[in-house]
Amino acid sequence: MTKVFDAYPWLGPVLFVLAFVLAPLVPGGYVLYIFTLVIIYTLASFGTNILTGYTNLISMAGAVFFGIGAYGSAILTTHFGVPLVLSMFIAASIATVVGLLLALPVLRLEEVFLAIATLGFVMISVEIAKSSGDMSGGENGMGAPGPTLFGWALDERAYHVFTALVLAGALWVARNLARSRFGRGFLAIKGSETAARALGLNTTALKLVAFGVCAFYTGLSGALYAPLVRFIDPSLFSIMVSISFVSMVIVGGLGSILGSVLGAVFVIGAPQLLTYLGFDQFQRALYGVAMILALMFLPDGLSSLFKRKRLPGADAAQSGGVR
Repeated sequence: MTKVFDAYPWLGPVLFVLAFVLAPLVPGGYVLYIFTLVIIYTLASFGTNILTGYTNLISMAGAVFFGIGAYGSAILTTHFGVPLVLSMFIAASIATVVGLLLALPVLRLEEVFLAIATLGFVMISVEIAKSSGDMSGGENGMGAPGPTLFGWALDERAYHVFTALVLAGALWVARNLARSRFGRGFLAIKGSETAARALGLNTTALKLVAFGVCAFYTGLSGALYAPLVRFIDPSLFSIMVSISFVSMVIVGGLGSILGSVLGAVFVIGAPQLLTYLGFDQFQRALYGVAMILALMFLPDGLSSLFKRKRLPGADAAQSGGVR
């Protein structure tokens, strides 16, 4: 099995997307909701892994971008009548701009100092969301309209297919980004920022690109989340949301697209599935034990069960070049 995935690195992600595209064949209701939720959070996992897995920058601002995407899409659709698809990309673009503005002052920091600085931004965002006006509902939150596409209302199965197609497009972009000069530049920064500068790379610009891509993916994830749950509140900006994004990357595997997918399945899908199976009373305990065991026996993440490769180009970079 490992040899097959090593020979065809695209096979794992393709099989994952195919499985979720076919998920509407399963009974609807809560099971399908879990599948759709995992797809949406996988997008956020992609964004976090692009930033952390490539450049080794740890940001806790994921909840900010996720909340901006959710609120932005809901407000544009509800109050201004913007079509769903357009509102999603506008909201993700706003999250990207906010991410770039945040990155400018904090990218001078490294490691834990960067994490703490972005954590402070999350705390500020929660208070802003709570004290906002009637347009966003303030502390009480607001309703989000159900999904529509070109004027047609989408049921739960149709919206699931829509989110799966968005995920497929995001996966294709992520793989091509990894193989581009930006991806190679990210990996150079991760190896040694001083060496990257010596090679003539503009490390500040590369970090900004990584931060912007992370913000866009996470914002798009939030924009897809709002029509699914149809109600959003300031809890979307909480630190626990950011922690869940980082957890997905660590548990799934740093620097691995497949790891982003597996991390979302484990961190988001597993608790929901335990609740569905009737273990809601023991959900947190069972989930906590499973996470501890995964980190103890799989330090490279769940993706190491299939292959021990990083994001496309990582192994080649370590061996001295990109194939």
